[in-house]
Amino acid sequence: MQGLVYYLDKPGGTFAARQESIPELAPGEVRLRTARTSVCQSDVVIYKQGLPRIKSWPAIVLHEACCYVDAVGDGVESFRPGDLVGLGCDIPCGKDACIYCGEHGTGDWTSCPNTQATGHEFPGFARTYAVLPKWFVERGPIVKFPPGFDASQACQLEPLACCLEGMTRVNRCIENRIVVLIGAGSQSTYALQCAQAMQARKIILINRGQQRLDRVIRDFGDERVVGLRWDERVVENVKRECQPFNEPHFVMVNAPCREAYELAPQLMGYGTVLDGHAGVKGAGGKPRIAHEVDLNNDIHYRLQCYHATHGSSMHGIRLAQQFLSEGRLPKIDLMTNPSERFNHVDIQRAVERAAESDSLKVIVDWE
Repeated sequence: MQGLVYYLDKPGGTFAARQESIPELAPGEVRLRTARTSVCQSDVVIYKQGLPRIKSWPAIVLHEACCYVDAVGDGVESFRPGDLVGLGCDIPCGKDACIYCGEHGTGDWTSCPNTQATGHEFPGFARTYAVLPKWFVERGPIVKFPPGFDASQACQLEPLACCLEGMTRVNRCIENRIVVLIGAGSQSTYALQCAQAMQARKIILINRGQQRLDRVIRDFGDERVVGLRWDERVVENVKRECQPFNEPHFVMVNAPCREAYELAPQLMGYGTVLDGHAGVKGAGGKPRIAHEVDLNNDIHYRLQCYHATHGSSMHGIRLAQQFLSEGRLPKIDLMTNPSERFNHVDIQRAVERAAESDSLKVIVDWE
């Protein structure tokens, strides 16, 4: 059996298609047929400049995927041919004895020093078929969707899971609260929709560029949503919008730049939760961004909470599957307009489109 695979030859390079043999299934394995992939901004960074975690090139990238189960190996009972499944990016290290990832582990894969990520250490889904090893099938981030579910929504499971992981790590920080989202890209657009579904009192969206801010407010806004330009008065304007409260209750950093991490602490107040959601990284690694916190007067007496979302565990994956399956994000299809839909033969143009300033969520069709 043959499958089509697109390899990115190097950072800043080009995609090349190859036909490769698909191995026969061993017991416990599952063969998947890719249905859709959506393009993450991490994919854009990899495409433009690479990442240190990718040790060898050419590489198979793209990690936001949904697939149909094509065949199952002996002993597999959880899945059957025809199932539509969504997959997470952060995956176990594959070692049965690992205290995080193993059979009796905690499931906190991102804490494992040997954790893997799809499109990094584990091959991505820029290919028509993939075989999942037994350990992935048994313990990895793979969930089923109801029969007939829309694959273009299912492929957005992974970024939505990461978003929900950050918004639910601290109890009761969204419902009836004021939420500030820094950046108006795809992650903030997911977060905005989740905050609406979770009954936030008010949602304040901050962005530098007016074009994308206008698109998100137009397509996803309601009476609870306010859009603000990220300018020299942004702190003052955010706090004015928080009235009658003095400051926001939840701040999510969704812009992967130093300036966003310098802005976020200025918005912290009594009981504020900050989720450092979008890390700052590049080909040279992760820069140090220093910030001083008064553990007594800020953390204790002002009840501030600083945490971060780096990927997603099964907690976020299951929540995302639930939100999608129950239709709790009724406007999610507006994330992708006709200019952001591509067939896999145009994979390079799809990634280039995702890098453009007005784009939200590019989807690649593999069927």
